[in-house]
Amino acid sequence: MIIITDTASDILESEAKAMNIELIALSSSFEDETIEGNTEESFEKFYKKLEEAATLPASSQPSPDKYLTIFESAKEKNEDVLVITISSKLSGTYNCAVLAKNMAEYDRIFIVDSLQASLSQRMIVNYAVKLRAENFTVEEIEQKLLEIRSRIFLTGVPADMKYLKKGGRVSPVIANIGDVIGIKPVLWLKDGVIECKMKVRGLKAAKAGMQSFLNDNEISDELPVMFGHSNNEAKGASFMNETMEKFNLNESSLHNVGPIIGTHIGPDALMMSFVKK
Repeated sequence: MIIITDTASDILESEAKAMNIELIALSSSFEDETIEGNTEESFEKFYKKLEEAATLPASSQPSPDKYLTIFESAKEKNEDVLVITISSKLSGTYNCAVLAKNMAEYDRIFIVDSLQASLSQRMIVNYAVKLRAENFTVEEIEQKLLEIRSRIFLTGVPADMKYLKKGGRVSPVIANIGDVIGIKPVLWLKDGVIECKMKVRGLKAAKAGMQSFLNDNEISDELPVMFGHSNNEAKGASFMNETMEKFNLNESSLHNVGPIIGTHIGPDALMMSFVKK
């Protein structure tokens, strides 16, 4: 079985190789350069350019041809294919995969709209890889992914409102006032769309706002809690360790957030994802 996801999952190319999955690239284009690929080096380069750029980069979905090449190879070998995409409400990537499936005319391709992104998309992919190793069929894995996706939470806090303002998600006046008095939005991914759960003052309150999701929901042990940072590993590790101790978590992991979501939350942001029972 071939498992495919896109780079909005923030799974590094080296990780994808170890997991035996295929990565389809989404690109991030600045005025003078396009950044594509998931490596620590490309993430670092992206955030450096993001801080210097006057306008946000444009994110582009992959062409159906990228999927079609893999689909046609699988068809020749009579292999099952499972595709897990970023939320269809954030990108047209899901539609590209569906179009490529229709072009391939092969019915052993199963495409799952994760309704997630970044850490939470990674979480679904990890679950699929785990189920494949346990010899579940592609049909069984598809159904399990469709069930678990509604129980996965993703929350995050940007360091400031600069990039939300640039993207038009908050007005310049509100963003400027918010930065002056230290207001931070606690974001979450609800039904596949990024929304603001609450607005708080200061980093300590922002962390507590993220942790409130753990207070309000019983955590499933199906998958470990994941933590994310946007090019500030020390800050991410500090939040992860603090949260693990506070909630008696035995296992977790820390990951860098890539360009697709990083465009909107900017550098120095924090993220967290988990599965509720």
